[in-house]
Amino acid sequence: MQRKILEETRADLTVNNLSRKKNNEELMSILLEEEVPGVENVLELFESFLQTFQSYGAEHQVFNQCAEYELKCGEQVTALHKLIQMAPQGHSKLTQAQELEQELRFERDTWRLVASLYQDRLNSEFQDSEMESDEIWSGLDDATSEDDLVRQLYDKNANIRQAQLVIDWLEQRAADVYHDSHYSQVEFYGDAVTGWENTLHSLTSKKRGLSTDNVEQNLVTQMDPDAPNREQSRRLHPLDKEDEMRLLRSVFARLRCGQLDEAQHLCFRAGQPFRAAILEGWKLFHDPNMKSRTDVANTKASPSGNPYRDIWKTMTWKECENVQLSAEERSILALLCGHLKALLPSCRNWEDQLWAHLRSMIDHSVEKELRRCVNYKRQLQVLPDEYWNQQLTIESIFSTLAASRDKTLVAQGRDQYRIIQRYIIMDDVDGLLEEMSSWLSKGDSWSVHLRPHMLRLMAHLALFFRRIGRGSSDDLIGSILEAYVLQLVNLGRTDLAAVYVGQLPLPEDQIRLYAQCLVMVEEQQESCEDEERQHLLSLAHQVGLDVNAIAKQVVISLCNQGENIQHVSDASLQMATTAEDERRIRSLSWLLMDPSMRSQLLIQANALMRGYLLRRQIDAVKLTFKLIPPDTLSVLSEQWESRTGLTDLPTEVDAAIREYLSIQAYIDALDAFQEWFSRFHNSKPKKTEASIQQPRGGASAQLSFTENLLKEQHLKQHQVEMVRWQAAVDSLTQSAIDKLYNVLLFPDGGWMADSDPFEDENSPRQQQQQLLRQTCIPHSALLLCNVLTSTHRHSQCLELANVIASEQQSLYKVCSADQLAQLTKHLRQAYVRLLDLGESP
Repeated sequence: MQRKILEETRADLTVNNLSRKKNNEELMSILLEEEVPGVENVLELFESFLQTFQSYGAEHQVFNQCAEYELKCGEQVTALHKLIQMAPQGHSKLTQAQELEQELRFERDTWRLVASLYQDRLNSEFQDSEMESDEIWSGLDDATSEDDLVRQLYDKNANIRQAQLVIDWLEQRAADVYHDSHYSQVEFYGDAVTGWENTLHSLTSKKRGLSTDNVEQNLVTQMDPDAPNREQSRRLHPLDKEDEMRLLRSVFARLRCGQLDEAQHLCFRAGQPFRAAILEGWKLFHDPNMKSRTDVANTKASPSGNPYRDIWKTMTWKECENVQLSAEERSILALLCGHLKALLPSCRNWEDQLWAHLRSMIDHSVEKELRRCVNYKRQLQVLPDEYWNQQLTIESIFSTLAASRDKTLVAQGRDQYRIIQRYIIMDDVDGLLEEMSSWLSKGDSWSVHLRPHMLRLMAHLALFFRRIGRGSSDDLIGSILEAYVLQLVNLGRTDLAAVYVGQLPLPEDQIRLYAQCLVMVEEQQESCEDEERQHLLSLAHQVGLDVNAIAKQVVISLCNQGENIQHVSDASLQMATTAEDERRIRSLSWLLMDPSMRSQLLIQANALMRGYLLRRQIDAVKLTFKLIPPDTLSVLSEQWESRTGLTDLPTEVDAAIREYLSIQAYIDALDAFQEWFSRFHNSKPKKTEASIQQPRGGASAQLSFTENLLKEQHLKQHQVEMVRWQAAVDSLTQSAIDKLYNVLLFPDGGWMADSDPFEDENSPRQQQQQLLRQTCIPHSALLLCNVLTSTHRHSQCLELANVIASEQQSLYKVCSADQLAQLTKHLRQAYVRLLDLGESP
């Protein structure tokens, strides 16, 4: 039974492992199909950050917001790290995924730093962080322990406290990297209970008279911790030396991560408890019994720390300068006693160097205050002058790092993320905003798929600083937000942009930026659907943006035809409609989303149609005209009357309506003329071949009779068709005459003229209208002459002459000399024709 249960359990585990492996392989194959594996999932951060920004909108929730930002970035870092670990080593597509993981690590750590430092800074805003030392220690007696005194120093001195926060942040960052990497941890190489076991085995064998290898010659003769230093001509067993170096590196790595207990545990496991004891020597002395003077039970608690810390520190300092020790061992001792020079060789990158300098700075500050304020019962050991000459500040530390001779270190310090972190540590918010804003004007120094994440961090940092009252320059914050919003549009996430646009302080900037976003959307897509337009405008409305002004600006930008519109003076020409023209016409749909924007729709459509008329793009004018809802004029009147109770529309709207009706009259006239022309010249019935066929000689009488009968029938049919055609022509003729006269006799000031002028005569609109009057009115008159002369209505031609010459309309004033000459020629021909017919002119 037990064997059966064991086999079933083993089978279940095997199936689960195979299933998990299969799922991982399927996930891996899907991810590796992407151009950059994992990048699509990372793009979810943009939406996550927006949701977090909106969810924690209250001022007291600002640090919850930072914690959520850190969490979201951390989740993506974990997912990317898992992907990289699963993928085959050296896969060509993983390089960018690794860069992306590093990018998000920096962003996660930056948010962690921001939350830690500014939470402390805001909490201590009303405390005096520059108290004199005497004020710090006022009210304390000589019985207070070193530990209590340092705790109070941290409480009262913000500079030291915040430097410690940065150290904690650097150590946590190192711990994250250490945890994710395959570091050579000493516990992976056995579980020894005795230090230097190979050396001990050799010495024991030698004492017993057993043979030894050449490798085991010239070993130390004793096994105490100081034996390798005391017997300098002798050495440890090579295997023990290798294990010791691995142990020292692991101990230093644990200390770099702030994991003192883990470092001591490693020493115990390696059989070297004396090293764990060395790591205790730096601890501050604290005797809790010095405070409990009235204890009735007369019980004593155990003290902690090192009461002879000064002696330990002096000796450790000397050991740091002992060249017989390995660099790793000197670095461990230097870390504990504040010996910066001996610590730096083990610091490989910018973060390590910053950590080492800050540790030394705090060690120096604490030691100085302890020796000034604590009344020790004995004479303390004097530390060397080199220790006291380490006068470090935050500013001097960063200056030292920037001036380093290590080019790699300097290059790391110029990384954008590290620059941001440096300004945050120095609490120079204005300098950070200026620096980030300057990056926007430089070339694209980031990879295409990485740069958006940097912009996201910059934008949300700017919003964070403004919320806590630290960002004093709205212009710099606005420029950063603008760059981020445009990046969202480029990524196809325009639906996220409205909230950030709403964070701009000035309404005019909000209108300009969101309109620019919508213009980019329209230009990126071949055809933007009305549903998407409505959605984007509704998002703007939800965050309080001026939707009408935005839609107007979008149409103005998209319909821009340039300052100088090409004028085609020959009205008989018709230019084709281009794809760009169609895009401009479609852009008017932004003003169809809300009936309250009908007045702007009419104004912008008129401006577009004026340009098309000047270029003689009649089809484009018709397309634009069709886009305007037929009920626009009635909607405008109803809206104005319901809002004001007045029936007289505003001057600008009334002028737009007149212009719209003028264009409608001209287009109707052209259509009527074209329809008449087509019917008159191309649709006239023609006699059939049978009706004009002559009798053929030699044909029988019966055949001639049949042909004559068919001829008569065709003649009758032709006469019927002619009557029908003539009736249609007469109707179309009268329609064309009426509609062409509608242009010539347009009421209240004439065609394309404002009945109540409200603009300067030199305004672009007035100049365009004047050009159109000079083109379209003579053209309409010539078309009317064509209709009248072609239909032999010569007397009406002379009536047209009176209309043109009339001072009431003053149409002759808009005609050029050539146009008047053409009209005069037609009129003279009509006059002569009347005389030939004997009719009175």
